[in-house]
Amino acid sequence: MKKQTLKKVVNISWIAKFFLLSCFVLLGSMRGFSQAATGKLTGRITDATTNEKLYGASISVKGTKFGTPTQSDGSYLLVLPVGTYTISISMNGYASQEISGIEIKKGETTSLPIVLSPAAKAIDTVVVSVNVRRATQAALYNLQRRQSAAGDGISIEAIAKTPDNNVGQISKRITGVSVQENRFVVVRGLAEQYNQTILNGVPMTSTETDRNAFSLDLIPAVVVENIIVNKTATPDMPGNFAGGLVQVNTKDFPTDNFLSVTVQSSFFDQTIGKDFYSDKRDKLEWLGLGGNIRDLPKRFPSPTSRTPLVSLNAQERVRYLSMLPNNLAPINNGASKPNYSVQLGYGKSFRFENKSQLGIVAAITQRRSELIEQEVTARPLPIGVGGNQGFEFFNYYSENIRYNFESSLGGALNIAYRFGTSRITLSNLYSNIFRNVFLDRPFADIEAFDVLGNGPGLRVAGTTHFIDERRILNNILSGEHRTGNRNETIIQWNVNTSIYSTGNPDTRNFVYKKVDSSGFLLGNNNASIGQALSTQSRLWSNNTDFIFGGAFNTSTVFKLFSQKQVFKSGILFQTRKRKAEGLLVPYYAPQGILDSLLSPTNIYPGGPLDYTTSIAAIAGQVGNYNAGSSLKAFYESIENNFGKNLRVVWGLRIENYHQYVNVFQPFFFDNFQQPDLLLGSFTSRNNFNFLPSVNVIYNLTDNFTLRAAYSATVIRPELKDLAPFQSYDFRTLQITQGNPELRSTSINNYDLKLEYFPVAGEILSLSGYYKKITDPIEKVPGIDNNAAIRPLNTGKATVYGIEGEIRKRLSFIPFAPWLGNVTLFGNASLIKSKVEAGPLNNFTINQVTEHTLSGQPNYIVNAGISILAFKKSFEFTFSYNRSGDFITQLGTFNETKLPNGNTTPTSPHFYIRGRDLADIVFTQSVLNKKGRIKFNISNLFNARFMVYQDLNGNGKFDSAATVDKTKTDHRIVGGLDSTPSSIVPQRSYSLSFTYTFNQ
Repeated sequence: MKKQTLKKVVNISWIAKFFLLSCFVLLGSMRGFSQAATGKLTGRITDATTNEKLYGASISVKGTKFGTPTQSDGSYLLVLPVGTYTISISMNGYASQEISGIEIKKGETTSLPIVLSPAAKAIDTVVVSVNVRRATQAALYNLQRRQSAAGDGISIEAIAKTPDNNVGQISKRITGVSVQENRFVVVRGLAEQYNQTILNGVPMTSTETDRNAFSLDLIPAVVVENIIVNKTATPDMPGNFAGGLVQVNTKDFPTDNFLSVTVQSSFFDQTIGKDFYSDKRDKLEWLGLGGNIRDLPKRFPSPTSRTPLVSLNAQERVRYLSMLPNNLAPINNGASKPNYSVQLGYGKSFRFENKSQLGIVAAITQRRSELIEQEVTARPLPIGVGGNQGFEFFNYYSENIRYNFESSLGGALNIAYRFGTSRITLSNLYSNIFRNVFLDRPFADIEAFDVLGNGPGLRVAGTTHFIDERRILNNILSGEHRTGNRNETIIQWNVNTSIYSTGNPDTRNFVYKKVDSSGFLLGNNNASIGQALSTQSRLWSNNTDFIFGGAFNTSTVFKLFSQKQVFKSGILFQTRKRKAEGLLVPYYAPQGILDSLLSPTNIYPGGPLDYTTSIAAIAGQVGNYNAGSSLKAFYESIENNFGKNLRVVWGLRIENYHQYVNVFQPFFFDNFQQPDLLLGSFTSRNNFNFLPSVNVIYNLTDNFTLRAAYSATVIRPELKDLAPFQSYDFRTLQITQGNPELRSTSINNYDLKLEYFPVAGEILSLSGYYKKITDPIEKVPGIDNNAAIRPLNTGKATVYGIEGEIRKRLSFIPFAPWLGNVTLFGNASLIKSKVEAGPLNNFTINQVTEHTLSGQPNYIVNAGISILAFKKSFEFTFSYNRSGDFITQLGTFNETKLPNGNTTPTSPHFYIRGRDLADIVFTQSVLNKKGRIKFNISNLFNARFMVYQDLNGNGKFDSAATVDKTKTDHRIVGGLDSTPSSIVPQRSYSLSFTYTFNQ
């Protein structure tokens, strides 16, 4: 005990020294970041009709000697003495502009985006008065107004006002966007597999092994320039999305040199101070670096060993099994501590005499969190199973306490060099995430649990340890070059690599009967892989993905009927290879007290911990497979301008996509050291897709824009969705399995949108959309009650809806000028979806009944208010989000009539219940606006997360069904609906401080 205390003191002392040293370094750097009596004027100049970034435009400050040309990306930067100025902008072929009333403040950067219109025969000077205070937000809306595809977004200014630390949290503030688990984007209610993420122009592959989704919490907010969600497609976009394309653009040449430090502390009100349990932790797990204490012992037979564990004689098998640690009993780590995160950001631009420029942007993030969730999981026995005439019994019921520990260490580094009309950028993203989940089930009532010695006083309980270690490294080398007449031809290219590694070492999952009188534990017999995974086994699994890709794009301007037209073409390729291995160690009827249940003393031939040889021979099916995919794409598009008001962007994208999954068993020939792979199953898909699209943009007035669009897109299954082996989902407590018969989903998208920009920084929009979907992918149960959940193509579906957005300052109210500091914002979507009833060409399920599309609520609402005060040094923001109920997992398609007259599936669909989510944020600028304090309360209304099944068929959740703990008949008592997941709500409180050293 003394040694452990001394070790903790040493660790705390080391951390304190490191923190103090960091403070001295930061304070010492302040001298290098001192400020003179100057400020900066910066922005980007673009073509009003084509949105082309204008290179070589001249900016001069009237009455001074200051001036500069724009860079190859249309950007400019002027360092000016404090004062108020008028600038002139000119370029051959464009009408000149004068913009007055530009105020430059000491040490501050004024952002002023500029749009130039092509010159008429008589060139006039247009004098424009602007309010630069809202210029940055206005730049985003101007980009939306002129971009080819309909979309919404959030700028760097808006990002700075949020308490968010990563892109996942930021994205939920965009119109029609909701975010699951603060990581996975859902656009227009379409689940995460219908959306695609692009980072600096490169499509990101799924970061998850069990779902087709990119985890946006990996990207630090400090390196983000802007985020735009495109809801319609153009030929130069990837073809695999239907909800939205999330484009994340990071900084390359920071306008202001900066060094920023953010420290945040937070806690959950139902977690803080409570005893926190887990297995034994390794030394660096608090830093996000998992150790090796859970790895298989050296020389332990691996999944590809010449002699697998099942083939060894009893003595050898016992010798190896005795090497595994006795680590099932949890350890009390003491009272739960506050969560924290630390983020360091750095950005600097170097300008050289030859007018070249070097930009560096970097960020390092480290965070740690603890969360205790109390949950009830209840699933009914389907009607017709075991003579069940109604929903009278539970198939599964448990009360769960889930202890979630998560830590991470990540960073981003962007290096950009600009010379002449060229720019080269190297973007790097790294993240190391460690999750340790201990699931305690002190009470469970499981209908299918076959127990040794079943009798009065016996109760089911469960103990599970799940470890998830993820490492992600992404590198992008890209270039942009301008050439041709007036540098109007743009060449862009990139090459990129990604390595995704996931490990789940020593997953322990044991469900057992507890004898109250003696404290002994009795397990059940394993009869199948699924039963072993869900009740009595240890599992080691890992997989590694290597991805290599590249793209080459060209864009050139030509004239037709005296109007500028733009022709684009490009190619893309991406290859992905995955190697996955898993080793399952199922046990036979262990018994004893929990602390010694896995003790080596219980391992002997025929003993309670002997290896379950009856299923060990097929245990390799839990995760041994090789897989890969290859994507080749080509596109051509033309942007036609007809007069000043009409623009049409149309073209064709062609994609050739191949994917394969090889589930294998190792096989050794005599005298060979390396195994051959004996095919267990092989799945191969090759798709050739023609994806046309057309976008029509008509400017009704300078402030009104009307958009119409059509596009064909496709959604492809994830590699693991095709692999027919079983795994255990520790969140839903169900067995899942891939489906080698799965097909890609085809979507025809139709959109219409009206946008109104009253003044800079404000927007009102209304849009409608319709989607025709062929072969949507949804999760369904198998034919019998205990079969695995698997993905399935469910025929044909349609989705249509309307959505609107408003962002409006109240300055138009004349009798209350202070309302000019109040901004109302909100967006809402009304959605209707339907999967048609009909037969299915599938061996698992041969028909489908009509239902709403999985993941699709019938409405989404986001709203809020922002108030500035105290000379705009203080801001209060209230934001609200709610969506309707939606299906997350389908039930059966066999329907029955209930005694109340309602019709319901024999096993009802799983719905996620809509809830009221509200956040409030208080932000105060301090220390001459270099510091910022944020206080945030999340889940203000303490809303409960719930998945429910509508047992009485009335189309809504009524009350939760429960079980009588004093009986063992699994009978449902009280309540009207079952809850596969009902989690006790918690509020989250956070306080952060950010200090930025600007030069």
